[in-house]
Amino acid sequence: MICFIFAYHDAIQYPISAPEIVDSQVDNAHQNIMKRKVYFGGLMFVLVVFGFSACRIGTGSSTNVTISTANANSSPSSNGEPAATPVAGSAQSPVAMPETLVAELYKAHDAQKSPFFQTKDRSLVDKYFSKPLADLIWKDAISSGNEVGAIDGDPLYNAQDVEIKNFAVGKGEVKGDKANVPVTFTNFGKKQSIIFALVTVNGGWKIENIIYGNGENLLKWLKEPAGDTPDVGSTAGGNFAGRYQIGSTSCTVKPVKMAFEVHWAKGSGVEMFFSKNGTTFESSPDKGESNRFEFDDESLSTGVFYRADGTEFPIKRLK
Repeated sequence: MICFIFAYHDAIQYPISAPEIVDSQVDNAHQNIMKRKVYFGGLMFVLVVFGFSACRIGTGSSTNVTISTANANSSPSSNGEPAATPVAGSAQSPVAMPETLVAELYKAHDAQKSPFFQTKDRSLVDKYFSKPLADLIWKDAISSGNEVGAIDGDPLYNAQDVEIKNFAVGKGEVKGDKANVPVTFTNFGKKQSIIFALVTVNGGWKIENIIYGNGENLLKWLKEPAGDTPDVGSTAGGNFAGRYQIGSTSCTVKPVKMAFEVHWAKGSGVEMFFSKNGTTFESSPDKGESNRFEFDDESLSTGVFYRADGTEFPIKRLK
């Protein structure tokens, strides 16, 4: 359009001259040229004004769209944070899954970076545990020094000797600000199950207890030295403590933090037994076999003792 206008202007300014044109014709031609120049000038003015107005309208429209888009996508909440910020427990944040913390704890343990049995880094304990439990773990580590403290075994496997296979961290069951995460594995071929109890602290998960079953849990063990909880004898499975007649011999059972010590009348040394349920207690397997107490009921008064070689002996509690 602009090129056409300028071409037209040139044609007006430089008309084709011819010798045969007479003077009167020249005057008429000059008058026509002047009229065309006036017309051309008016046309250019209109076009310039129209173009300037169009540019202003377009610019104003673009600005309004930008503001509208910003307002639609950034509605701030009352506390100044974006309304779409994920909260703890939402599926948008992997950190919000309680089983993630439990899995990380086992990975640290396997990498020799366990928060247990160390006094160099308190933050390592606080990373995984709520303050009440972390305080007890740290206190036990400091007070016991190089000696065995309240935790006298591996608290992540509830055993002193381990040969772990089929390990799995289950999906957490979340109820409000609490969660339970199951961990299953086999130790020396025996199926085991542990429950991690977690609580939300400052928007993240922390372990507040480790539950082993039969009334045993980590919090209880750590509180026992201070007399804050009853001893093993008053809990489920704790009735196992005492003296028993096993066939022609006898034994004395004493509770420890994570198991039971069995002292046989014939022979020397101590054999460690672990509760499988309220009425069954097994020793640590020796070459794939283990000794086992199986009682008739929860009174633990009578039952059968299964020796590793398959021999059976009647059990009778002694007074």
